[in-house]
Amino acid sequence: MRKGKAEGVFRECGANAALDLDGSGRAQISCGSGFLDHMLTALARTALLDLTAEAKPGFYKTQALGEAIGLALDGSLGDRSGIRRYGSSSVPMDEALADVALDFSGRPYLVISGEFRGERIGDFEVQLLQPFLEALCTGARLTLHVRFYGENDHHKAESIFKALGFALRQAWAREGTGVPSTKGVI
Repeated sequence: MRKGKAEGVFRECGANAALDLDGSGRAQISCGSGFLDHMLTALARTALLDLTAEAKPGFYKTQALGEAIGLALDGSLGDRSGIRRYGSSSVPMDEALADVALDFSGRPYLVISGEFRGERIGDFEVQLLQPFLEALCTGARLTLHVRFYGENDHHKAESIFKALGFALRQAWAREGTGVPSTKGVI
């Protein structure tokens, strides 16, 4: 059973997430942003991850949500025995392209390269994408590299979340029996 459940708290804000790595891509998201709900639904679908997530209102709800999902992901992986560990994916959305590479290294780190043209995509402030991903990386103890470009901000963001979903699915795939590290621990 590769399931995880966690609460994330960032400053005064809280969020809850529950997930099943061996799901079918079902999502039930309520985070106060229709656009972010849409992105997390796309992530769940491409990752074949069953995801339930809810953020309570507040200025830092996006970071709390990233942390909750990351912690649930970390909990679902246990000691990370038998997983592939690494994953990468490129996803085009019309004129936009996102490349994502990740490592369940135990060392949280985010590198992101690309720019959005506007300040908002629907009801979502694009400057919150990086803090969301940082909180996700910290909670999941994940190294994540994201490169993206394009013309349409919605397409750029959606390609990022879909590429992340495919890369996550690769990285947590069952492959072998031991911890995938020369040190024997992650």
